[in-house]
Amino acid sequence: MNDIESLGVFQIFTGGGTGSAFLVDSRHLVSNCHVVSPYREVGVEMRDKRRVVGRVRRIHPKRDLAVIELDGALDHAVMPIETSEPLTAKQPVHILGFPVGLPLSLTEGVISHPRQLFDGQHYLQTDAAINPGNSGGPILDDSRRIVGVTTCKYRSADNVGFGIPAADVQRFVDDFRRQDATFGVECPACEALITHAVRYCSGCGSDLEGLELDSYFAPPESHPVVTFVEGALTKANVDPVLARHGHQNWSFYSGSAPIQVWCCCSEHLCFSSALAQPGKKQLGDLFRYLLSGEHAPFSFELSDNIIRLNLTVHMSDVFSPAEHDDLSIGIARFLEAADRYDNHLIETYGCEPSPETQLTFLKEQAR
Repeated sequence: MNDIESLGVFQIFTGGGTGSAFLVDSRHLVSNCHVVSPYREVGVEMRDKRRVVGRVRRIHPKRDLAVIELDGALDHAVMPIETSEPLTAKQPVHILGFPVGLPLSLTEGVISHPRQLFDGQHYLQTDAAINPGNSGGPILDDSRRIVGVTTCKYRSADNVGFGIPAADVQRFVDDFRRQDATFGVECPACEALITHAVRYCSGCGSDLEGLELDSYFAPPESHPVVTFVEGALTKANVDPVLARHGHQNWSFYSGSAPIQVWCCCSEHLCFSSALAQPGKKQLGDLFRYLLSGEHAPFSFELSDNIIRLNLTVHMSDVFSPAEHDDLSIGIARFLEAADRYDNHLIETYGCEPSPETQLTFLKEQAR
């Protein structure tokens, strides 16, 4: 299967981690419920690493499906959902997604069982490799038709993965297309749409207490570290929804410079940017520049032949609201400096862009 980059499969970023999703039309994607929940807005990354906001419109927690809506149309191939032809054992399948955060990847295998009963539901079982990050991606046949949605693997066994059958996916999408509500959760019993947190389903009377609807309609309060970081990013004109990259972890670009934010331990919050790789000339001048005290409170380090700019914040300051305004100013300056320094290192000291540098932005800045 060639040219997978043209296919409408994208990586999803949330405060809980990453996953995959695929287009069912130019503005709507399908993913897993467990990939997006409990968030109502998620980051959707384009091929050039730019991210756009996707809004979760419908979820089915029991069947593990979600629909994400985009503000604008995407120009990528929409693969049809195949429900007319029965699947057979040993039929070849192809899984597309972003395993363990890697770029778009394809794994191949066969259908081990077309309707495997597991945990009270029927799944497509496959021996194709499934890893964290693949969740929500499409399972394709040889004709690039979607025959399932990757949902999980059996952790205590090798080569035992599961997908949600295409017929269930198509029904879920069809129901969404008739939806008027901004957001809704499907009842696990009758699949009626629930539009606010209730104890009993109005359609079938099922007790919904175990569904924990409050977590979908009113997500829990953020951890203080998350509140601080996302508040500081907002003040620096960075959309925190697009920056989320897992639990207390953020990644985004400041211009052409890649930014990573994470808690390295219980005492420190780290901001880091991989700026450039040293060239073969002007090394003396380069190292004198990097070691200069003029860059404080930021510092440079050279690790694995990558020049990084770092800023470390102590957790005692994060938990001191009186310090937040000054810290936010420092973080905004760090983001501006990272975007400026990568250009300076390349133009002045003959460095090469780091492997993570956003070359599209770098070229735009050079014009």
